[in-house]
Amino acid sequence: MTTPSRFSPDACLTWNLRLLGLWILAMGALLPWAPRALQIGLFAVALLTIVLHWAGQGRFPWPRYRLALPMALFFAYACLTAVWSVNRADAPAQAGQFLLVYGVALPFFAALLAMPGAAVRPAAKAVLAGLALGVGLFLVELLLDQPIYRLTRGMDFTEVIGANAINRPAAVSALLVWPLAYGVWRLGWRKLALALPVLFAVAVAFSSSQSALAGMLTGLLFWPLAAISLRAARRLLRVAVAVAFLTMPFLAQALQASGLADAPWLPFSMGHRVLIWNHVAGLALERPFFGWGLDASRVLSDFATVPGGTLRGVIELLPLHPHNAPLQIWLELGGIGALLALAMAWVLLRAIGKLDRAAQLFAYPLFACGLFMSGTAYGAWQTWWMSGFLTAAAAFLILWRGASDEG
Repeated sequence: MTTPSRFSPDACLTWNLRLLGLWILAMGALLPWAPRALQIGLFAVALLTIVLHWAGQGRFPWPRYRLALPMALFFAYACLTAVWSVNRADAPAQAGQFLLVYGVALPFFAALLAMPGAAVRPAAKAVLAGLALGVGLFLVELLLDQPIYRLTRGMDFTEVIGANAINRPAAVSALLVWPLAYGVWRLGWRKLALALPVLFAVAVAFSSSQSALAGMLTGLLFWPLAAISLRAARRLLRVAVAVAFLTMPFLAQALQASGLADAPWLPFSMGHRVLIWNHVAGLALERPFFGWGLDASRVLSDFATVPGGTLRGVIELLPLHPHNAPLQIWLELGGIGALLALAMAWVLLRAIGKLDRAAQLFAYPLFACGLFMSGTAYGAWQTWWMSGFLTAAAAFLILWRGASDEG
């Protein structure tokens, strides 16, 4: 039995939709020079959306059981591993971050799904404008040597900026360009929608973010497959995540055994990753069931002296995280964590398969792009990175809800 609401449902919905539009517009403005603001913005808008939904509807927006259960089990188990983590100092804080991020994200998405499609359309237009603003400003930063970043930090154009200052917004923009293209497609601008991801991939090729470029290329490869057969695209992604989460330690060792790290055509950063992955795979297989515990990557660093080849000298074998989400899960959460992560990914793919054809056509490349970047860059638990995925998913969901009642 629900408690009657003290607030007008229509008024709460109106304020909620305005909030969503302002949120994504603000995130679009901040993305090119402050991608870490995504985590603050996501938490704030999710919390306020939950409160407004509760006030207007008189009930808490509980997430759908089948969608939420695999994610809840995965993160509950991840938090449990903090008990035996070799990084006792940081593991509780990481568990707290999971609760903050996903504890509000799951009911936030439930509240978005409960909104009537016709009412969401004005907010969907604001979301589309925010995505265009974010991606557009990122391209300005990329092509003009980061003028916004320099201006907001009091830097002139003679100072050298670290690669992460452009790599992080490049990675998040590579996620956001897919819901942007989907929204443009819904407006009827089909040629522009098809051109946007391609043009973005060409632009990001001139950045230092190899992971963003590779992620975009992966998404673009899945795109024609999805256009030909959505079922084939979904099945191939199911196989890809199964291979990633079930065999990654063995694949990492096979890559090292093949001599790929010393291949002269391979960029130094990727050769270094092959060494990292091989080292992490060995550690993961020492504790294959329960892992070393949450956030263990930070304290398991090691160094090796490489005598020759493309990589030579003293090489760090685990710099804070493995730059590979499946391997980080194996290392810290063990095979149990990998199985739970696989279940979570499969349930998400199943949910995408229930969307209409147009939504699936853009959702599968987004999934493929994110999967590849997660397997080659950034720590799986970095809050800004998790928030980038959730922001892209929320934007996609709002655009889908805004089009769901169209004739």
